[in-house]
Amino acid sequence: MITKYWNWLVFCGFAAAALASLATSAMSQENLGRLNGTADYAFINGKIYTMNEKQPRAEAVAIEGNKITYVGDASGLMREIGYDTEVVDLRGKMMLPGFVDGHIHVVAGGVIMKGLGLQTDDKDELMKRITEYVKANPDEKLIHGYGLRLHIWTDDWPTAAILNEIESERPVYFWAVDGHKAWVNSKALEIAKITKHTPETVPGFSFFQRDKDGNPTGWVVEIPAQMQVLSALVDINPDYVKDGVLEWLAKFSAAGLTSVHDYGIQGLSMDEGFQMFKDLETAGKLPLRVLGVYYWNDPNIDPIPIVQKLATTVNTPLIKGKRFKVNMDGGDDSHNALYVDPCSDKPDLKVNPIITYDALNDAIKRADKLGIDCVCHCFGDLAVRKFLDAVEGAIQANPIRDRRNVISHGTLVHPDDYARFKKLRVTHDSTGSWMSLDPLLRSVSHRRLGKERLNNMFPMKAIADTGANVSFSSDWPVSGYISEYRPLDAILRQIDPKQPPLGGEKAKIPLALALKAHTTGAAHGMAMENKIGSIETDKMADLVVLEKNLFDVEPEDIAKTEVVYTMMNGKLTYDATATSKAN
Repeated sequence: MITKYWNWLVFCGFAAAALASLATSAMSQENLGRLNGTADYAFINGKIYTMNEKQPRAEAVAIEGNKITYVGDASGLMREIGYDTEVVDLRGKMMLPGFVDGHIHVVAGGVIMKGLGLQTDDKDELMKRITEYVKANPDEKLIHGYGLRLHIWTDDWPTAAILNEIESERPVYFWAVDGHKAWVNSKALEIAKITKHTPETVPGFSFFQRDKDGNPTGWVVEIPAQMQVLSALVDINPDYVKDGVLEWLAKFSAAGLTSVHDYGIQGLSMDEGFQMFKDLETAGKLPLRVLGVYYWNDPNIDPIPIVQKLATTVNTPLIKGKRFKVNMDGGDDSHNALYVDPCSDKPDLKVNPIITYDALNDAIKRADKLGIDCVCHCFGDLAVRKFLDAVEGAIQANPIRDRRNVISHGTLVHPDDYARFKKLRVTHDSTGSWMSLDPLLRSVSHRRLGKERLNNMFPMKAIADTGANVSFSSDWPVSGYISEYRPLDAILRQIDPKQPPLGGEKAKIPLALALKAHTTGAAHGMAMENKIGSIETDKMADLVVLEKNLFDVEPEDIAKTEVVYTMMNGKLTYDATATSKAN
């Protein structure tokens, strides 16, 4: 479908009138002299949704180098076209800015997403998959898998003994779908030297589930303890991670992703992770823009000097790093989320923040004074409130500036705090594929929160209605129920449109808002909206073309809509037409 101008002239009779007239007399000397444009690409005949409020629709787009040089009607495109312009007739297909993921873990995905896929709601099916995979892979030294769903274990967490019945000679390591837990067999515990005498990795936060005698059961909680086991089973070196990352980068491009906000490098050291990105960029193998952060979850470490150094050492055309992530709490499944009101099933439980409130307030205030923004893992409404309080304190203490702090997840926000997002210019970032009454929410979250708070989860629409900026993200590879990186699979408030949305129809996110959250909204949260997130002249040439106009298809068909092209930085990173021809 992508052709040089000379070939395009043959069939451009169905193009816009101005271009058609040029085609009919293309061989005249007069018109040949008019082919003096310098565009590398020209897109015509599309349903182009620019996400630019001043010019929301267009017919044609021109690209030169890595910049958008023209957005408008077909007649104005003539002056952009030259002999070497590659012209793409969209034939009514939908063009959008490249999708932006406001919270993802690219490096962690290279560690986690290997081996056997475990995402299923059926325990019997799960055990069948494991058994068949073990038999089919006799030479694998480590049986690795990902995506174990938490809600299928209603009585207690799974144990090593269950896995031992399937495989006892080789270590088994399975990541839970949330990325914050692991299920291992006894051989894995033995190799990692985890016994009843092993101290907890981070007491009260990251630990080994134990039986009444203190023996580890095979259920490992939170990343520090998980990595303590996994690093004993495999050499998690840069090459190991890079192989996994490269596999998934191609899938990201095929899904239309062009920019991501990586919320903390895990699996490698921060320096190793950023160096991997730099090496991929130098080799021309990085199809994404990456905004990275320093992941701060230790109150004994001062994050500010680290972030200051990061801003100078990580600053290439495609990779930036000038912010840090605060991890305030955990999640509802482990009873370590921070809520204004206590958990319904454990009303006397007291949960402490991972970063103390005093340390949080101090760090945000000092960072803000230096122009450094922060992103925060805030699962519960108390975590949200405390982070908003910290930002408000920084605003009161420091000079006015263009702040871009982000609260990610915000699965529960107290209604009293909705309007504070706009007031404090804090972005609410959340994950579309989590926003449905899925089995995890119907079971675990319902027990923790009760019906009323459950129905108030994921209040993105309510917060957007106040005028605040909202952002969509995947948090891939982790999730509460479905691990999903593809924007079109998560673009609506619910995975299955037949399910009632949380909070009823009034809370459902309309398609226009969902698209905005996955483009300009996410770009705004990254302080990159002057470069990406909308189709405007002089912005970066990051585009995605879809087979159908999403506004013309039924909601359940959005996820089925094919990505035809993805362009990042003026280069095609995915071309479905080339793939189909090759097959």
